Amino acid sequence: MSWVVSMILALVICGAVFLVGRAARSGANPGSPERFRGMIAMVAAGALFILWVGLHTAFASVKPIEAGHVGVVYQFGEIVGQKEEGLQFIAPWQEIRKESVQVQRHRFDNITAFSAETQDVFVIATVNYSVSPSAVQKLYREVGRNWFDILIEPRVLNFFKEETVKYETVDVGPERETIRNAVQSRLASELAPYSIQVNALLIDNIDFSPEFKQAIEQKQVATQDALREQEKVKQKQFEAEQAVETAKGEANAIRERANGQADANKALAASLTPEVIQFQALEKLSDNIQIALIPSGQGIILDPTTLLGGLTAAP
Repeated sequence: MSWVVSMILALVICGAVFLVGRAARSGANPGSPERFRGMIAMVAAGALFILWVGLHTAFASVKPIEAGHVGVVYQFGEIVGQKEEGLQFIAPWQEIRKESVQVQRHRFDNITAFSAETQDVFVIATVNYSVSPSAVQKLYREVGRNWFDILIEPRVLNFFKEETVKYETVDVGPERETIRNAVQSRLASELAPYSIQVNALLIDNIDFSPEFKQAIEQKQVATQDALREQEKVKQKQFEAEQAVETAKGEANAIRERANGQADANKALAASLTPEVIQFQALEKLSDNIQIALIPSGQGIILDPTTLLGGLTAAP
């Protein structure tokens, strides 16, 4: 379109100069300076027109297309073709709009979703995508140049909302990989008919409302306090059990000692015969004993004279 406008301007300007020069040449006498100047104006107008048209046509016809891009050719607003990367030539009245077919990255900084309890969930995600080079012309024709805003952006926003609402708020974080896979799978499936490939979907961050985060923090503090109290109770129970076991051990030791003493007493009682008792009684008598009263009927068979140290009776 710009080339057409430029050609019209060139024709008008150069044509006007040519007509002025021609009029001056026609009205001047042969050999006069005015006739010569009119001739120069005519020649200059023709040269300017040729130069103008030639340079602008060359500039409008040669289009470099960078690597990783394709060019969609428009002619008066209609798509008429597609050019690959490199130096390309088109008609001067045509124009090229370039489109990248490389892997592109777009970051969604504020995706607002909801959990199963309608708590706010804020997601930051990044989508890496690319377009098939052979499909750019079709994509431009069926969707338009703003195909990203029409096809990708609304789907990313809606798919995250549809996935996070399946989970309780406290489960959204632990299930982030499940949510990511689900959104990427749905996105790839719905964009495939347009030859748009979803190379990767990344969840950069998941956040919640300040009120919910405060409630979670308070709950964690209460949980930690409860755990500490449980540990104290367990310690008290352990100490009580230790005391019981210690008491049982002491009682068992006393019982064992008592049993041992009883057994010893039984053994001692069994060994104390009358003869032994008499012998022990005699051993406890003093060496210089002169008189000993011997109870009768006790079965003592010792000679009483032996108790007097072998003394004989007086004459």
